[in-house]
Amino acid sequence: MHPTRNKIMKKLFLLLLVPLIFGCEIQYDGNTKLVIKGSVVDKNNNPIINKSVNLYVSRDGGQIPFLFYIPSETNYIGKATTDNDGNYVMVIPKPSNYSEIIVETNDESNQLNGKQFRNIDLSNFSNFQYIAPTSRLYLKSSLANLTVNLNNINPTTELLKLEYIGNIPNEIELINPLVEDYPNFIQNLNVEKNQTVILKYKTTNHLTNTTSTNQVNITIDNSNTVNYTLNY
Repeated sequence: MHPTRNKIMKKLFLLLLVPLIFGCEIQYDGNTKLVIKGSVVDKNNNPIINKSVNLYVSRDGGQIPFLFYIPSETNYIGKATTDNDGNYVMVIPKPSNYSEIIVETNDESNQLNGKQFRNIDLSNFSNFQYIAPTSRLYLKSSLANLTVNLNNINPTTELLKLEYIGNIPNEIELINPLVEDYPNFIQNLNVEKNQTVILKYKTTNHLTNTTSTNQVNITIDNSNTVNYTLNY
């Protein structure tokens, strides 16, 4: 190829590539506003005042083959402080080409656990407004770390589902469940001390082609760590 023509082609390629790169950033509609409301309480449902609540818009990374890698991106675009009733309100511009909206409550004093509501989508808004679930925060000193070890004692049995019932902070809650090819079992979580946690589990037996749901009680004492083995 002629040198001059080669330079022209490279310049044209770069001109086409530039808007493509910048178009990968999270975009916002400045004319459309979204309202997010919620509340923050303690374990006894008493309002927590003057608590900071942050909002993030995130986009997953990706790759355009043979060209470049698009990094993931997270924008911090909203902040509010709870009032005397523990309520908060945030107003943000409407995002596009995003992956999820995240509402996060943290404790600057480091005495309470944090809370995140993740995988919020524009479809969760009604009339441009989203009412977030209540953020219930626990004292960190009142929590124990529970580890559940899965022990498959029957090769024909497959575990399908785990569910925990009790006083559990659930630091991360998904507003819209993820679509996964395989179940993702939570085996490590924080729970309140001095209680009984109910563990419900669902299994299927491929030999008999039967499905069953069972439950066990896990005693949580005043220890900082609790280990439990589930045989199935």
